Amino acid sequence: MTMDYVGVIPAAGLASRLGPLGYPKELLPITYVPGEDGHLRPLPVIEASFRQLRTAGVERALVITSDRKPELMQYLGNGGGIGLDLAFLQQARAEGLAAAASLALSWTRSANACLLLPDTIVRPETALKDMRARFEAEHADLVLGVLPTDKPKELGPVRFDSRMRVIEVQDKPAETDLANSWAMAIWGPRFAELLGGAVKQNSGQTLGGVFQQAVDAGLNVQAVWFSGGAFYDVGTPKGLAEALPQFLKGL
Repeated sequence: MTMDYVGVIPAAGLASRLGPLGYPKELLPITYVPGEDGHLRPLPVIEASFRQLRTAGVERALVITSDRKPELMQYLGNGGGIGLDLAFLQQARAEGLAAAASLALSWTRSANACLLLPDTIVRPETALKDMRARFEAEHADLVLGVLPTDKPKELGPVRFDSRMRVIEVQDKPAETDLANSWAMAIWGPRFAELLGGAVKQNSGQTLGGVFQQAVDAGLNVQAVWFSGGAFYDVGTPKGLAEALPQFLKGL
């Protein structure tokens, strides 16, 4: 198994859930870190994904964007200021996560892909590092980072057994007995091949649906359960309102 990793950050969405912003939601200044003067310094939300990558020892990332977001590329540049080598891939139409992730396949063919959502902040900051460790230890095809949530019907609940083997991935279910959701993923060549085929067959396929296809196909799909973790989706007005007070505390 290759030990090379590339971050995949799909940022071509229109932010329609937040209404007209006038600039990319990924640049919302919501995360805060201590500055040199001792005061908290705001960082755009996409920086949370970059911090996960750096902590996990991933040195390069592909940001999938669109011509409607020139500010994103202007801000990020070549990644030198954030300690990563960045490349940008333009997506003509926002068609969902599976379609966006499949665009990256030709660029990540010789590496394992780390999918992070640029409008979501995950705690702990070592989550991706822990997922990478499991991915390598279990020789997995796909690892999902799973966190507790009180809104599972809006997200992607994951059922796993006592050995952390994934046995079901739901996608915005009408009803569920689960109180969690996946928030990040790492995959290798076998899942990448399945993803490419699934999107080619159905461009509207959801990524959660492809995760379930991997389970059904017998791929080695593992979960890392962060029982004390949390994630904040700032891509909705409610999520933004809930997250901001937390991060004003410097969390």
